[in-house]
Amino acid sequence: MLTAPAIASLRLRLAQSTQSIEFGDGPFGRPEFVAVAAHAAEKLFQGYAKARPSAEDAYAAVLAFARHQEVSDLQRHLIASALSVPIREIGGHRALGLPRLARLLDDYCKQAEQGQLWQLTWYGLLGSYFAFDPVNAQAEELAGWERLRALLAQTWPLIDKQAGNGLCPDWLSLLRIESQLLGTRPADKYGRDWLEGRTEATEKLRSDLDIPPSSWFWHELVAGAVRAATGAPDREFIASIPQLLDLVAGRPVCRDDAIEAILCRYHRCAGAPAHERLRDYVIQKDVWRNPKLRDAGYATAWNRVPDDVWLMVLGWVNERNLRDFFDILASRNKADEGRLEFWSQYMKQITWTRLIFSRDTLELARQKAEVRALIAREDGAYATLTVNKDVDAFMMRIGQHIIVEFSKKPNACYIYDATTMKFDRYQKRYTGGTDDLKYGYYDRNAESIRHIPNWQISGAATLRKLGILPDAETKPSRGRARTATVNATAAPAGTVTKLPDAGAASAVGNSVPSARPFASIDAGIPPAPSPVLVDRAPAPARTLERTESLSRELRGANFRMTGLYYMVDQFPDGHVIDGRKADGVGRVCVSNPRHDRVLERWLKTNGFEWSKRLGMWYFLEK
Repeated sequence: MLTAPAIASLRLRLAQSTQSIEFGDGPFGRPEFVAVAAHAAEKLFQGYAKARPSAEDAYAAVLAFARHQEVSDLQRHLIASALSVPIREIGGHRALGLPRLARLLDDYCKQAEQGQLWQLTWYGLLGSYFAFDPVNAQAEELAGWERLRALLAQTWPLIDKQAGNGLCPDWLSLLRIESQLLGTRPADKYGRDWLEGRTEATEKLRSDLDIPPSSWFWHELVAGAVRAATGAPDREFIASIPQLLDLVAGRPVCRDDAIEAILCRYHRCAGAPAHERLRDYVIQKDVWRNPKLRDAGYATAWNRVPDDVWLMVLGWVNERNLRDFFDILASRNKADEGRLEFWSQYMKQITWTRLIFSRDTLELARQKAEVRALIAREDGAYATLTVNKDVDAFMMRIGQHIIVEFSKKPNACYIYDATTMKFDRYQKRYTGGTDDLKYGYYDRNAESIRHIPNWQISGAATLRKLGILPDAETKPSRGRARTATVNATAAPAGTVTKLPDAGAASAVGNSVPSARPFASIDAGIPPAPSPVLVDRAPAPARTLERTESLSRELRGANFRMTGLYYMVDQFPDGHVIDGRKADGVGRVCVSNPRHDRVLERWLKTNGFEWSKRLGMWYFLEK
């Protein structure tokens, strides 16, 4: 409700406005003057009903709160509108993340229940709710924002009842219609309209509720649009993908969840043909990167989606790489000789590709846009040749074999067993000679295809001998087993499963990633499995190894070391490596060689970061 001084001032201003019109602007009994007076009074009332304290006063109050000083009732009123304001003196953190927040919110709740919470104070809390910017927010701030949302949802009926049926602020009238704004899916109602360019409703929300451009609301609006699109029939969903990608690109907070939902939904579309716009967006180096880099540990975002979805996009990339290699690179040397048509017969079995550029090709990129675009698309995934300056190479994996093709005659095509191959398929540079890519020239265990006249016949026979048949002769199965995921979601027969006791649960924290402070984009995504906690004791060697580690907790972690070990033990091959020395130097790392999605999500949610150099997750103590 309005404060007593504000009500008195409002009455005075209204009286002055009425007197001015009645006695200074015209005679009595003129309806048009009454309407003008009513409009002026309404405008004046709305101004008072949305009055905000000065930014300086609110900042001073919230700073005192952050410094653990006692705050007065007036300061509590000021703090309400500044809970989302970064506080310079405490490193830019916000009051929403402070331990004292819970008690403060309880005070607001008690005042509301007793009918003593000012309407403007509640409006200040609403302003802090919408002013929250989730970009780079700390976990504590996200949790505080959720507590604030819960408080507003709980106290809204009380504020609504106190306002009565008389004149009320615009924002209060709007909330009576749009009360879902305080719920867990606040923007779903507007998602489809916003996606299709109908923004009138959201513009009214922005105006009446003073929602700033950096608010979480706009990110959630994107999430609502994605949920609306992924819940539509195939044709409507596919038609909306370009607009979805435009929206997602501008709101990075929900980008990964949105991509996950879009890809999973597209995989369920009939046929799911290659979608160039979706492929080109998601493989950008500042988005999810090339799916070929997932198993090398450089593009871990691909662990968010099931293997079938990853393989779908990987197939799109492999197909384009194959066509680009022969259309752009090999064709300039007139060396195609039907090789694109030949290898296209095995396209569905190609699970990995890599382009290896010569110096001539890298220089040619300065002149030809198509070559420049090709290199840009393969950023982070391609390799270079150091000796053969005018020959490019193309590697692909079919089954257990790595096949190396070249862009220029008289080079043969070499086929190597991936398990015994003598060079690293992920290294950055090759000579392109018999010491690496062409070592099969002297190795009797390697197969090769010579590009002599009618080579396609002998080439098909060579592949058939290795068990590689054309797609038309194989069963349509491209998935590969993800043992870690399977073991994490279903206990083996005969295994006794158990839930952790209270102590273990508190040590672990969240066994799966905690819910986002605003609704996650879950349409089209299989529910994330929770790990089955199997009754297995650590090996004796591992027990001895972790004894000292358990005695030292990680600074800044929201879990205990016992919880970390408990969590990692649930996943095959998962291992905690405590590299800390007695002087505190070193880090705690987690090895997850099977890239289990559930464990990776838990690690990321709880503050671990990925190290490309180590190929492991590590925790940076604070």
